[in-house]
Amino acid sequence: MCGIAGIVKTNIQEEKSYKQTLKNMTDSIIHRGPDDEGHEYFQNCFLGFRRLAIVDLSSDGHQPMYSDTKNECIVFNGEIYGYRDLKQTMPDYNFRSNTDTEVILALYQKNGYRLPEQLNGMFSLAIWDDEKQTLFCARDRFGEKPFYYATGRNGEFIFASEIKAILASGLVDAALNDEAMHHYLRHMYVDSQQSIYKNIKILPPAHQLIYKDGEVELSQYWNFPKEELDISEDEAVEKFRQLVHQSVEKQLVADVKVGAFLSGGLDSGTLVALSSGINQNLATLGFQYEGDWDEMPDARTIAEKYHTDHKEVALQTSDIPKTLVEVLKNLDEPLADTAILATYTICKEAARNMTVVITGNAGDELFGGYKWYQEEKQILDHGNASRALLPFYKIGSAITKKLKFEKGNSYFINRILRAKFPDIVAYQKGKVHNNFSEEETFELMKSVQKYEHQYTFPLDQNNLNTPMRMDLTNVIAGDYLVKDDRIAMMHSIELRTPFLDKDLVEFCTMLPAKFKVDASRTKIILRKAFGEMLTENILTKKKQGFGAPVAQWLRIPEMETLTNDILRNRSSKIFDKIDFDAVQKQLNYNYKHWSLLVLGIWMEEH
Repeated sequence: MCGIAGIVKTNIQEEKSYKQTLKNMTDSIIHRGPDDEGHEYFQNCFLGFRRLAIVDLSSDGHQPMYSDTKNECIVFNGEIYGYRDLKQTMPDYNFRSNTDTEVILALYQKNGYRLPEQLNGMFSLAIWDDEKQTLFCARDRFGEKPFYYATGRNGEFIFASEIKAILASGLVDAALNDEAMHHYLRHMYVDSQQSIYKNIKILPPAHQLIYKDGEVELSQYWNFPKEELDISEDEAVEKFRQLVHQSVEKQLVADVKVGAFLSGGLDSGTLVALSSGINQNLATLGFQYEGDWDEMPDARTIAEKYHTDHKEVALQTSDIPKTLVEVLKNLDEPLADTAILATYTICKEAARNMTVVITGNAGDELFGGYKWYQEEKQILDHGNASRALLPFYKIGSAITKKLKFEKGNSYFINRILRAKFPDIVAYQKGKVHNNFSEEETFELMKSVQKYEHQYTFPLDQNNLNTPMRMDLTNVIAGDYLVKDDRIAMMHSIELRTPFLDKDLVEFCTMLPAKFKVDASRTKIILRKAFGEMLTENILTKKKQGFGAPVAQWLRIPEMETLTNDILRNRSSKIFDKIDFDAVQKQLNYNYKHWSLLVLGIWMEEH
């Protein structure tokens, strides 16, 4: 929605150069807010802002915004859903606008540092409290909106929505973070708990930050509920249906045109079906892949059923190389998610006549949509011997029988399979979302400190909700939401994710996994709640899965040229960090090849 930035330093007001520094920071993120800009200057703090007008298009939404007492001043990026109801709970506050921004200020006066607990939405914010000489910052629960910060070379505390704004200050060196590089090679994205630069930090999702007297204090204000619901299937379906309806209704609130992305799957189909009942003139957009990857025939059945103004876009083969370079030039961190090209293309089209777009992100993680959840259920159901590894099981059985081991099957299961994936947590960490192995990563980087994402909740090895929570707080925050926010903002549009409503997430993560996944079905509760609103082909189709035909893409002549110019050229910047000979072994027209090319292009551009 917007871009925020700021600098805190004792007596900053007396040093004239910092006003230009702040202007450089906000100018660098004009794409996040082309409609307005603002700057406020205190004795010890400067705040900057770029605005994309979504709600209350008048000048009343101008930021930085002061509270009614003039003591607090806020810069805020995001949307608070249901803020008008919150406003009614504070009749004593002298409101001067109809914005969610001012509601946050009022809540800060009322609740102080417990403010984020009251907010349902996507947000990153910073409030300067002039009386306390304190900067209070917070980020939403799931990482929909970004917040980076750093210490400048003169001791300044610097923050911004994007890394490029911090670098634009000229006060922070852009030294690469080896741990982040390690995570990228292992998983194709930078972890949600750090940045690609070792001198720039990220405020993790569901965390708040207090900066006072030169000290940073971090704390987590939200986590998953600990208890599991004791609920019948009928009760679960009814409550689920109610919460999804409420979230969609709240997230369609805007004073600009709202559309929806339609992929041809269960999640986006459900959201379009519900949204069309609220917005009679809903526009939908889909991305058309070539051949077997094309889901648009299924998307069209939903568009026709609900009479949406449907449009489809495609990326010509000849445009793939230049689009990839263009995306990576504008991304602050390397991201090898192959959907970046489709997201860029569809957001570019959406920006022609939309400002807000509804997406189906997080449905798979919340409702149990991935095949690996079924595989993990089999691990639980069969004493940690997974049918997912049946081919290995059969080979092992044959070997052990031939060698005349007694009880050959159980020997193989107990000694081999359990040694590698002893439980569903080990399976999730060892087999899901992985790219290069630890051994391959070591060979590529030669010397590297091993890095792993740190989960902030117990990893219960006997509960299938655990891997779903792991995905929700790891790949969603580090990959999918980064892709959506940064690429949508390149085109000055806002993507909204109704499935990440706080109340809906808490309900789904407390819901027993049996309501989501069994041996033959995924997303059971979604199908039961909204199946009648969808079409038969969407309900019965196999999940397409994420990804793209990278083997074909990498063989495009211009992509071959990129590979030769960057990955087969010893003078390329990537080889300042990655071993040339190890890279040559991995250029096999697969995802590993793709992720190295992405990294190589990104390093050339940055």
